[in-house]
Amino acid sequence: MRKTVIALVLLSALSPSSVRAQPRCGHPDPEISISVCSALIQSGRARGRDLGTAHLERGIAYVTLLDYDRALQDFDEAVRIDSRSVRALANRGAVHGAKQDFDKAIDDFTQVLKLEPRSSTAFADRAGMYRLIGQYDTAIRDYDEAIRLNPAFEEALLNRALTLAGTSRCADAIADFTRVIELNPEQAIAYLDRAVCHEAAGRDGLAVQDFSRHVELDPRSVEGFERRAALHFRGRDYASALEDFARALTINPSSATALYGRGVVKRTMGNTQSGTEDMDVAVAMRPTVSRELAARGLKAPD
Repeated sequence: MRKTVIALVLLSALSPSSVRAQPRCGHPDPEISISVCSALIQSGRARGRDLGTAHLERGIAYVTLLDYDRALQDFDEAVRIDSRSVRALANRGAVHGAKQDFDKAIDDFTQVLKLEPRSSTAFADRAGMYRLIGQYDTAIRDYDEAIRLNPAFEEALLNRALTLAGTSRCADAIADFTRVIELNPEQAIAYLDRAVCHEAAGRDGLAVQDFSRHVELDPRSVEGFERRAALHFRGRDYASALEDFARALTINPSSATALYGRGVVKRTMGNTQSGTEDMDVAVAMRPTVSRELAARGLKAPD
């Protein structure tokens, strides 16, 4: 199953008045933000929610530097100071997710939803965590709610589609992929996975169209070229199949799939020796490759 599209939420807590009072805590440069927020925290001048805000902003700066452990310490402190801080809980949940502590992430996003039950973002974030631990039906229910609250929520639609496709519910997934493409015609992954669903349903023509659009948007997509090549082969367009496998190998010379596929096409076109050499090398690289490609209709003549 393709990975969920997840972005760490970096939700600043500084209000306009806070920015005037503390113009550098929360600075776009994380090093500056850490320095100034640390000085403010250590000075003893900030108390209550202002102190929680300083910890939150410093935590966000640490996340920017990928220092998740220090970020968590600050988010923990921000939540201790103000247990109803949605921004601190959401950011802490995102960092727990980045550290693959998914149960804690789910707990934080659940707390956010108790405070803001109409937060489509929190539903989508919690759905992503459920998906990563394999609770796909629960994830889909959260994505459903996120999309109900925000019908144009592209990320939630895409992730729901990926979850549906990954659990053999391609008919429903195609509707979501199509909606994502309507919202963002340049969303390459939506074309790729919609094509995979079309291919699974035997709609090879539609699949080729989507793979073609995908590789236009992502010209370094090895998977896109390999999958389109297999469909060209099944349609007996051997020249196009050979070209696509060659392009995949240009991008990734170590692709056993592309190398084996090129060998199959060569043998089919009568270049038996060269094709067999490609296939033998590919099998040495990945012994299962022949079986994998045979399942997709790529089998050389005897």
